[in-house]
Amino acid sequence: MKSRRLTETDLANMSFLPVEAKRARIEAIIKPKRIIGSYEPFRSTAGDALNEQFPFFFEDQGATPLGKLEEAVAKACKGDPTLLKMNLAVARATHSFATARKLSAERLSVRPITLAFGHAYEFGMPLIMRFEGVACVAFPDLRRTGPLTTRGSRFVGSMMHQRFRVNYPDFRDLRREIWRYQDTHSREIKPIPCSEADLISYDDLSADVAESYAILHSAMLHDEERRRHATHRDAGPLFSTSNG
Repeated sequence: MKSRRLTETDLANMSFLPVEAKRARIEAIIKPKRIIGSYEPFRSTAGDALNEQFPFFFEDQGATPLGKLEEAVAKACKGDPTLLKMNLAVARATHSFATARKLSAERLSVRPITLAFGHAYEFGMPLIMRFEGVACVAFPDLRRTGPLTTRGSRFVGSMMHQRFRVNYPDFRDLRREIWRYQDTHSREIKPIPCSEADLISYDDLSADVAESYAILHSAMLHDEERRRHATHRDAGPLFSTSNG
């Protein structure tokens, strides 16, 4: 059976729950449902929204005009109107937020964190943002429904600490933020600083993720067996007999 990848937000929000509560969440996740849209077009153009500066240029390169950003997002959406609507909203909100903060960004060459069953996770954009003398990394909390909970925010903040600070000591003073995109028409951003007091150790994070995937695989096997038995029952006998 191929391992299914849990999203960062789902993994965070179920972290350190009792086993039965975690299993109930996973069973709800694997139920067949229609998935509407994706924020990948925004993620691929986030540097444009955040005034990314490129190396070997000694002067400020200037922010990408909003119109150019919108064109890049539209191109990434490949004509899909649903994708375009949801991604333009968050791209515009990000551009507005970056402009208000007078923010600039630089791309970081940092590896993802590889966790249980070889799944790689980002837990934050690979960009270092600078504003008002502060250097910051951020996790974009994009969901309208089911965003990060308090539990999930602590988990994400701890993963960001491991990925950016522990693995790269030069970044040990980086500020960490969760950017909560509000469930409004304009999707404005509410920045939430990550606590320095509630950090979870890597061993505990890794063990919790391994537990979540063990439960996921058990639930998937159970679901597969249930569907197989249902198929056999529906098929009926191969031959019928009559007493005529």
